[in-house]
Amino acid sequence: MSAPKIGEMRLRMSLEAPMDTADDSGAMTRSYATLCNLWVKLTPVSGESRFVEGRQEQALEWMAQFRWRADVTSEMRLVFGARRLRIETAYDPDGQRRFLACRCEEIA
Repeated sequence: MSAPKIGEMRLRMSLEAPMDTADDSGAMTRSYATLCNLWVKLTPVSGESRFVEGRQEQALEWMAQFRWRADVTSEMRLVFGARRLRIETAYDPDGQRRFLACRCEEIA
């Protein structure tokens, strides 16, 4: 995978991290807080249709590339409008800490 050119990173997305809080009964509630906004190159990888809990859903795989950040984990997500992309893996494609490549999943 080659490094993206600056002009290819033209989609502005929010990087969100999970925040778990306990309610009065002790149950955990997960919400997300925005860490930053990033310029991202988003490329479709694949799509599939599957049945989950008796209903059909569309799962889309994306490759998101943006400037290097050391704090990105697989619990975070990328958000653009109503689209939510769950980060599955995050890695440095050339080992030089210039860019980060993230394989993401969107459930439609």
